[in-house]
Amino acid sequence: MNNLFTVLFFTGSLAAAATTAQAQSAITFGPRLGLNISSFSYSGTPQQFDDVKRIVGVQAGGTANIPFGGGRLAFQPSVLFTQKGAELKSAGASENNGFPFTYSVTATPKTNFIEVPLNFVYTFGGDHGFQVFAGPYVAFGVGGGGSYTVDFKSTDPTLSFYNQQYPGSLRVEYGANQNPNDNPQTSALTGAPTLILTFHRFDAGLNAGVGYRVGPFQAQLGYGLGLINFVPNDPDGNDTGSKGYHRSFQLAANYFFGGK
Repeated sequence: MNNLFTVLFFTGSLAAAATTAQAQSAITFGPRLGLNISSFSYSGTPQQFDDVKRIVGVQAGGTANIPFGGGRLAFQPSVLFTQKGAELKSAGASENNGFPFTYSVTATPKTNFIEVPLNFVYTFGGDHGFQVFAGPYVAFGVGGGGSYTVDFKSTDPTLSFYNQQYPGSLRVEYGANQNPNDNPQTSALTGAPTLILTFHRFDAGLNAGVGYRVGPFQAQLGYGLGLINFVPNDPDGNDTGSKGYHRSFQLAANYFFGGK
């Protein structure tokens, strides 16, 4: 992972150094606002969830436009606050005293990042027209939260109180997985509804997409492919055997001050 961050750092540094000298007067900067339609991609064992769906988060920050290559090609680094996450569902069934007993859990964790995309953008009309872009990104986790609901159902008369939903809140932390004894899955029933989900703090990957620019306005639709496993090791430092990666569609708009 250290090698990946080194490559990304030098990619951005060399591109900025190579273009600033020849395009100093043409550099523009402006705000960026947008949405992430994000999810998680899981693999490995154990299988953690039965269903994973996308959720919507926000992104906001600023972008610089550094043109070169005759004006059609530009380097666009950004610094963004961005939200990613997913809706996770799991269910199960068993018996109690000969009666069927089922449960389902829906959790919606939202992770907050400071993200730095380093995109290279080609605009077919120079300062206007259709665009294609691609580049790496790095991100640093700065918190998060979310909610969950546990739904119990049973025909056992001794468990009639289970036939309802139990909502609770999630807290996102970064580091090693919590000890399960310190983070009980039935906390909504014990009066302590906040559950802790842990992630690796650093993320990095690739962005690519298309866009359109008219003068100082730019709109882009892209896809972010996370390449860093966000599932941390267990409390003893052992690999859990499960891997998770961030995946997101991004719809964003920029305005470049001084752009024409």
